[in-house]
Amino acid sequence: MEIKVITMTLGMLVLAASALARPPMLKVFETTYTLKEGSKLDSAKCGICHTKAPILNPYGKDVKTQLSAAKSKILTPKMLKKIDKLDSDKDKSVNIAEIRADTLPGDATSKPAAKGK
Repeated sequence: MEIKVITMTLGMLVLAASALARPPMLKVFETTYTLKEGSKLDSAKCGICHTKAPILNPYGKDVKTQLSAAKSKILTPKMLKKIDKLDSDKDKSVNIAEIRADTLPGDATSKPAAKGK
């Protein structure tokens, strides 16, 4: 009985630690675009590229395309910059405009406010 409790406790600690860790690709995104703590993008975390893990949203699919083109599993700032001018979610705002406006480039319902409104 004690071994079972210890095993379950260790398992829960491992899961908790992995949930708190930032995936390497997210770290690259955060440092490339210098996210403000508490911003929408900072709060979105994996939601920047995923609808629900492992399902990719349109921005995540564009990131995956860059990884495939580079034949790499390691994301770089250069790869992210290559998709800055794309409109991954087809909301008429390019990815870099969405990132600068703190909106999600993979979610068509999240877009920068229209100018002049």
